[in-house]
Amino acid sequence: MKSSFLHRSFRFLAVVPTYITLPTLPCLLLASTSSLAAAATPAAKTQPATMHSVSPGRKHATVTPRRKNTAPHMGSTEHLEVTRSHTHRYLSSPGTVNVMSGQELRALRIESPKDIAAFTPGVTAVNATSGSTPIFSIRGVGLDDYIGTNMGGIGIYLDGLLAPYPVFYNGQMLDTENVAVEKGPQGFDMGRSSTGGTVNIQSVKPSDKFGGYAEWGYSSYNTNRGRFAVNVPITNKIYNRTAFNYVKGDGWQKDIGTGARYGSQDLLSIRNLTKFVIDDTSSVLLNLHYTRDKGTPMSPQDLDPVDGVGPPPRANAVNVGKDPAKRDENGGGVSVAYTKAFNFGTFTSTTGIDFYRRDDYDNYDGTSNEYGDYRWNDTSIAQSHDMHLRMNLAKILHLTVGVYESYDKIDGSYTSFRNSLSATPPYWLRDQFSQQNLSTGLYVNTVTNITKKLDFIASGRLSYDERGFNGGTHNVQTGEQRTFLDATHAYHRFTGRVGLRYQIVPGTYAYGTISNGYKPGTYFAGPVAATSALDYVKPENLIAYEVGIKSSLLHNKLVVEGSLFDYEYHNRQTLFFAPMPDGSNSLTLGTISRARTRGGEISSTLHNLVPNLDLRGSFAYLDAQAKSPVASINGLPLDPPVTHNSPLPFAPRFSWSAVARYGINMGLYRTTLQASYTWKDNMWVALGDPNAKSSKISSLGLRMEFGPKTGKWSAAVYVDNLQNKHGTTYSFTGSDDNRAQYIQTPRWVGCDLHYNF
Repeated sequence: MKSSFLHRSFRFLAVVPTYITLPTLPCLLLASTSSLAAAATPAAKTQPATMHSVSPGRKHATVTPRRKNTAPHMGSTEHLEVTRSHTHRYLSSPGTVNVMSGQELRALRIESPKDIAAFTPGVTAVNATSGSTPIFSIRGVGLDDYIGTNMGGIGIYLDGLLAPYPVFYNGQMLDTENVAVEKGPQGFDMGRSSTGGTVNIQSVKPSDKFGGYAEWGYSSYNTNRGRFAVNVPITNKIYNRTAFNYVKGDGWQKDIGTGARYGSQDLLSIRNLTKFVIDDTSSVLLNLHYTRDKGTPMSPQDLDPVDGVGPPPRANAVNVGKDPAKRDENGGGVSVAYTKAFNFGTFTSTTGIDFYRRDDYDNYDGTSNEYGDYRWNDTSIAQSHDMHLRMNLAKILHLTVGVYESYDKIDGSYTSFRNSLSATPPYWLRDQFSQQNLSTGLYVNTVTNITKKLDFIASGRLSYDERGFNGGTHNVQTGEQRTFLDATHAYHRFTGRVGLRYQIVPGTYAYGTISNGYKPGTYFAGPVAATSALDYVKPENLIAYEVGIKSSLLHNKLVVEGSLFDYEYHNRQTLFFAPMPDGSNSLTLGTISRARTRGGEISSTLHNLVPNLDLRGSFAYLDAQAKSPVASINGLPLDPPVTHNSPLPFAPRFSWSAVARYGINMGLYRTTLQASYTWKDNMWVALGDPNAKSSKISSLGLRMEFGPKTGKWSAAVYVDNLQNKHGTTYSFTGSDDNRAQYIQTPRWVGCDLHYNF
């Protein structure tokens, strides 16, 4: 199968040299993603980093600024400067972009991409298994698959490198400069095509100044955390930055029979960045990273009074018994990013390869009996390369042209333990498979200044994707092959975007875009008793209409951003709950031929409008419905069926968040008080399952930090989920037909010490 993949990829990419040898190559690859790219705020006027989208003025930045080498701290104002291209892409896009600085991430204790969802309007992220396979959704667009072998409609990038599966970003959000969530179809200015949007995580890069920070924290359930980062200029043209993070803690869940703890943490992460300055216009960044995770998986609660914890259970009560729940994961990789600046633009090339291995055992049914426990044993490899040139031609045409290629493979052995099902003899189902994915694409993005205040955006992308699956499920005890599939599907698609952007007054812009995106087809790799449950799921297509306004007033002290959108789906991929031929129940993937999502978002930031006070708030509304009824998936009947206007999964009707931060000056010292609150409506997590509805989730957090105004050191105390809420974040019907549910993390109290050097 692999030779077929490579043969077709070479055939697709064979056209690329035809383009790159044209005399017009210097006119191909730089520009910004929008007309606002040419309008970036000059680097010399760096604003304090805040959690919002900024619409800069009309001056064009021509020099990449240097970044201060101090680590983020709360004792003084943070001035994190980002590179020109990232500033343009994140803060000047003709669409909704929510940005969080490294300072905000630390103050809100956001330590993984999943945690971003609480403070980003329209974004959801939940753990459906032990924790290494979170399910992401932006405006209801994602992939409702808990297996972890499928790529959702959200592209997650670490320093410009796509992480196709959740395991590849486990533990790697450390020493972070900023995180930007771009919403709507993407893939026109970098990376891969996506329907829902992208999450771009940028780490702090090496600089020519020695410095860094060290931090230690202690919190609930005997949790210790140590982290540091050190920046060392090796020579005047070679800079190195090493970041380290280790967390170790007891679990917050307690077994009702054995007293054992679950949900414990034992995570080690390290990243080393080396920057080689070739000359004044070019540099190479080498990224080496590694993660090891040996924590104990969280367990759901089964509400059955005989085999589970029984209703109503204590929030931390679980019934794992003698099941060998464990997590044993490790992985790492290397990437190389080359940047070359010309007088007409900038060329960027990013190449990387990652490996990851996991051997996890989940008490997925929430009982001490093996009704439906899972063992995930797989090895993944992912390689990708993105190359693009951004240009500013004649000051009225901004152009980006690029090429993207990726290849990934998963070899897995997933076992479902079903020893106590009353309807069938005891058995184990094991799915042994090999899955391969190839993706290539050519993309172009243009922004033309029609008048001084009006810009026209036009983008296009030609993508080719190929998916292959070889494997199936057998009964471990008898050796009987229950299901098998050996198939390869190829798909190519042209997607595009058009739009207008208008400057109402300086600092205030209105825009409107029409775009379409697609997500490749996929397979369901879970152990199932019906071959049809493994069948190929057709590609998802989405047409997005969006209008919005961005306003930055009073020298960026007041920023307001709002948007309205309407998404039309075709073949929306989603998770369904279906009965298997052997009488058991199972989740599988399928499509809804037509679906629609409408909604709106608004976010606002007030920075120092009242001296020493920062406020940020956001609100999102979603109306996501299936427009085509679904009675069966690949011949498997749904009970109950999905009806017309049924709500779509991972699309809470309302969500909002608020953060208030106030600084009190006391001579040479400063105390910062922070309060944060998040709330998300309940939502469905799978279709056809009456038990698959979450609770309304809310959390109140408080933080107080003290330190000198210089920011040399700081000490902080905090509490998360102050009200000790115990909402259900994810629930489903288990193999024993009882409801199983994952519970919100309880009240968490801690302190940390931070020192900059």
